[in-house]
Amino acid sequence: MQRFLHDRLGRLGTLLDSCTEATRAYTALDLDIVATAGDFLDRASAGYKALGDADAENDMLTLRAQLSSARAGMHPLTLERITGHRREAERSIVLHVLVSGAARLRTDYAQTREVLDTAESKLVPILTVAAQRGLLPVAADGTFTQADLERLWQGLCADPELRPAARQVAMTVSVTDVLLLVSDLLTAADRPR
Repeated sequence: MQRFLHDRLGRLGTLLDSCTEATRAYTALDLDIVATAGDFLDRASAGYKALGDADAENDMLTLRAQLSSARAGMHPLTLERITGHRREAERSIVLHVLVSGAARLRTDYAQTREVLDTAESKLVPILTVAAQRGLLPVAADGTFTQADLERLWQGLCADPELRPAARQVAMTVSVTDVLLLVSDLLTAADRPR
């Protein structure tokens, strides 16, 4: 079963916003930045767990452990006791975990966006042929119901000429993602220029 990528993209976007807020707090020299960064990492690990992404969840938990180690007076990267300038050492670890967490989130967000963009680009010629053949639903008010979209997708998957291309899209994204992409494309096509 394919992941619901629109949902994943939204959740990753929310986590990126949370990371941005923690980074702003770091830049503003927030005195409680260790707790702020810890809250971000807790949300990120819980978010990835909810998405069923154990690898990314583990990455966020590892960053959280590094932060906890710094808070306890142990440098997590060198494994040496922090003897002097503890506050500066904690801030450097906070920066490290924020940069690492943001990099993971941006990569996952970009990969998810790329899969959706690729699926959308493959749907354009399918819908173009469907329009030429009169297979697209006609909506008087420019909106399409879920039932309209489902019937259209089933019809495209059943059409002997369009089936191979439609199946290729269906193997990369969930049906829900397909329906949302089709709806967006049909709505965009009906919009006056």
